[in-house]
Amino acid sequence: MKKVNYIIDLARGKMTIEGYNYIASLVKYYIDKYNWPKIIIEENTNSDDKHWNDDEILSFTQQLLIYIIEKEKLKNYYKIPENYIEYYFKTIIVSYVANRIKDHQNKLGLSFDDTKRISLEILNDQYYKKEINNDIIWNKEDVFENPVLNNETINHIIEAIPKIPITGKTKHYKPRIKTALYDVFTLVSKPIKQEVLINQVFKLFDQSSFAVADDEQNSNEIREDIVLQAIKQIADKINKGDIPIYLDYFFSDTKKSLSKIAEKYNLPKSTVHHKTNQFVKIISDSLIPDNEQEGVWFLENLHKTLDELK
Repeated sequence: MKKVNYIIDLARGKMTIEGYNYIASLVKYYIDKYNWPKIIIEENTNSDDKHWNDDEILSFTQQLLIYIIEKEKLKNYYKIPENYIEYYFKTIIVSYVANRIKDHQNKLGLSFDDTKRISLEILNDQYYKKEINNDIIWNKEDVFENPVLNNETINHIIEAIPKIPITGKTKHYKPRIKTALYDVFTLVSKPIKQEVLINQVFKLFDQSSFAVADDEQNSNEIREDIVLQAIKQIADKINKGDIPIYLDYFFSDTKKSLSKIAEKYNLPKSTVHHKTNQFVKIISDSLIPDNEQEGVWFLENLHKTLDELK
């Protein structure tokens, strides 16, 4: 049985052992990939121990499944193109975890550990790294001469950067951390030791007016401006010549396999697979829907935009 069928079964209120194992393995993969903290587990647990054991992974999987079923997060699955359902399901998981982490941060503020975790995600995706004398050095370019090795060297520079406010109403921390990293590298204009970099980024956040927002997680609001901006970014990044492939694979009324699409466009199957994977990555980098209504609205308008551009 294909992965998408496990998700459709869940949407219909059915769950096989194979489907449960698939979702549990997907959760474990994301925990390892994104280094999710154990604060996302509702039950009391030893969050000081960052290593997840099997019982904790299964507990969170059960918690996630209850959330998806009770909140009817997959009730609109039939509106989603079948080849897109697996990605859509993954966005539900990532969005849920983001909200769990946000709720925790709204109680305690943005911690140094969370700043470090998110910073390393961004650094590994967008910056250059080199190990020098057992120190990890980062830079925005693949150049590592004269790195900054201590805070004192750049404290006076960082103090000139306007603080970035964070309150309980701050919905997403990653864009602010990304901005802080950019500001530090832009002003310092040198490679920076990892410990120094994270320390300086954390100092850039102003949490003095911290307040808790209670109603954001339950909002079904569609952020139309943000979604349309994300669609524009996607349109700017993709190869326009590949749009027919995207439409055939993700948005066709009749499901088409990679093999059929490869045959139709006289391309190797591996090439079509690479193109569709790149398309999903561009989408993932551009927008994670806040809720299922926003996800459906996003797909409908993305489909419309691709039709207009083809």
